[in-house]
Amino acid sequence: MLKITLSLWDTGGQERFDFFKTDFFGGIAAVGLVFDLSRPDTFDEIDDYFNELREQSGNIPIFLVGNKTDLKESIGETIPRKKIIQKVNQYYLFEYLETSALENKNVERLFYRLAITALLDLKPRLGEIVDSNHFRFKILLAGAAAVGKSSLIRTFTKKSFEQNYKLTVGLDFMIQDLEIPEENVPKETLELIKKSVKSYKKIVKKYRKKEEISEILETLKEIQEH
Repeated sequence: MLKITLSLWDTGGQERFDFFKTDFFGGIAAVGLVFDLSRPDTFDEIDDYFNELREQSGNIPIFLVGNKTDLKESIGETIPRKKIIQKVNQYYLFEYLETSALENKNVERLFYRLAITALLDLKPRLGEIVDSNHFRFKILLAGAAAVGKSSLIRTFTKKSFEQNYKLTVGLDFMIQDLEIPEENVPKETLELIKKSVKSYKKIVKKYRKKEEISEILETLKEIQEH
C-alpha cells in the first residue's frame, strides 16, 4: 500500500500572482487551475495563470478544472466545451475535469488524479519521500477569486460542503492522507519509484555525512582555538 500525504493549498484569487514568486512555490508537485463554469471571465484568466505558473515552475503537471457543474442546469453552457478542450490542447495540460464542490462531483477523483500524477512525476524534491511507501506532496489550486478552490479542498477533506463562504486571503491549506493499493500502480512505475527512492536516500545519506564531517571539523577548530 502506498501512502500519500497531500498538503492542499489554495491562493486567494485577489492576490493575483504574488504567491508564484515566493520560495514556497518551488515545492509544488502538481496544480489544478480552477475556473467557474458559470463565469466566462474566470476562464479567460486561465491564460495569465498558466503563463505565470510555467514561468516560475517549468513543466510542473497542470490540470484544468471547471468547477460548479451544479449551475449548468439553471444557466446552461456559458463556456463552449470546444473552447475548453482547445485550451487543454494549447497548453498541453494533463487533463480536464468538471467538478461540483456542492454536489461532491468528481472532487475525490480530482485530488486522486493530482496525487497520482505527482507520484508519477516524482523528481524527487526535498521532503517528498518520507519512506519507501510514504510520500508527501504539495498540491496547489490556483485561479480567480470565488471559483470554489477552498470549497473543493474542504469538500474533499471534510466530506461536506460549507454554505458560509469566506473569501481566501493570502494562502490557505489543509492536510489529507490517501492510501493507494500498489496493484493500482503500473509495475514499471513502481520500479521507477523504488529507484528514485533509493537514489534519494543515497543523496541524503551523503549529505548528512558531509554535515557530520563539517560539525566535527568545526568542533576540532574550536578545540584548537582554545
